[in-house]
Amino acid sequence: MPPKQKFSKETVLKTAFQLVREQGFEHLNARNLAKMLKSSTQPVFSYYKNMADLKAEVFVMVNRHHNRYFDKVEGGENLFVNIGMAYIDFAIEEPNLFRMLFMSGGFSGVKLSDFFSSCEDDCNDALTDTISRQFDINHPESQQMFLDIWLYAHGIASMLVANQLPTPRNELEAMLKNMYGMLVNRLLADKK
Repeated sequence: MPPKQKFSKETVLKTAFQLVREQGFEHLNARNLAKMLKSSTQPVFSYYKNMADLKAEVFVMVNRHHNRYFDKVEGGENLFVNIGMAYIDFAIEEPNLFRMLFMSGGFSGVKLSDFFSSCEDDCNDALTDTISRQFDINHPESQQMFLDIWLYAHGIASMLVANQLPTPRNELEAMLKNMYGMLVNRLLADKK
């Protein structure tokens, strides 16, 4: 009878998540994971055929963690600014996880226009529907507006993570409000 596993698959996965969170995706390998588990690499490969399979599950776990940042977003007039700030907060608070999701090729091959389908619970569609209702515009126009504000927030978040730029949160929020205002003005001018 084979010996009983000392670690569950869940423990291995959570430890891999923690390793990425602390050290970065580039450090996720069997040796480093075994070191964190204080074991050999055997537990890793008893649950995963290879490291690519483990990394794929870690990517899903990190994406779910990222999506939870949007659960606390308040709606109302500043909904899209608040969403942008939640995205930036994730980048600031979890820079290694942000790098893994958005700066490591995890969405490689996905067109920007198809990025909306990467949300597990159709959250992006719900947001674009909100824009459509709020400004009485069609879905493609609302998708474009959402994409524009997301790309702006992503640019800020990426600069903060890549260059470790200390910037007060109120300044970041003011930048997002300014961009959102310009997008709304453009939208309203186009409707005339």
